Amino acid sequence: MSFRILVMAKAPIPGTVKTRLGLPPEDAARLQAALIGDTVGKARALAPTTVAGAPPGQLHRIRPFLPGDVTLIPQPRGDLGERMLEGTRSLFAAAPDPVLILGTDSPTLPPRAITTAARALDTRDLSIIPSEDGGYVLLGLRGPYEAVFSGIGWSTPAVHEQTLRRAEEAGLSVHEGDPWRDVDEPADLARLRAELGAHPGRAPGTAGVLRLL
Repeated sequence: MSFRILVMAKAPIPGTVKTRLGLPPEDAARLQAALIGDTVGKARALAPTTVAGAPPGQLHRIRPFLPGDVTLIPQPRGDLGERMLEGTRSLFAAAPDPVLILGTDSPTLPPRAITTAARALDTRDLSIIPSEDGGYVLLGLRGPYEAVFSGIGWSTPAVHEQTLRRAEEAGLSVHEGDPWRDVDEPADLARLRAELGAHPGRAPGTAGVLRLL
């Protein structure tokens, strides 16, 4: 089974990341940096990994948190769907192997869930792991399917449902994994803190930062 991983990551700039968590801006930026590091570390242990960074002029703020064998590309302008689509197009232009898209907000997503989603692409066009808030934490594709990135109400509880509907309309087959959790609100952060307090190895960098906050 051969696949690639595309991680969508925002640069850890104070005042622009994790603003809904209620943390001081500098602490939120440190947390974002740890989330990037843990997500990419997990991804590159499974497959060749590319990070699509935003804003495009601030990639130097992301590069220090990436291993040297991880490719860093800029996210183009546009909504989230347009940016994810362009990232997948660039990878599919280089090779035909399936692509899994991850964000950085689910640092404890198990590696087994990622590899299961990848294996599903042997027989399905799409694989998706929903998030508990109505979005998704992983989207896997066998091709750069524009349909699943357009007509979506990004940052709403309808993202997962709308993505499935768009896939059905396009005639794409879908594998759906078990829902997982992400970190957007203070309650999410409290739950992550408790989880990593008990199991720090699931996201060691994030666990270390949370011990200091």
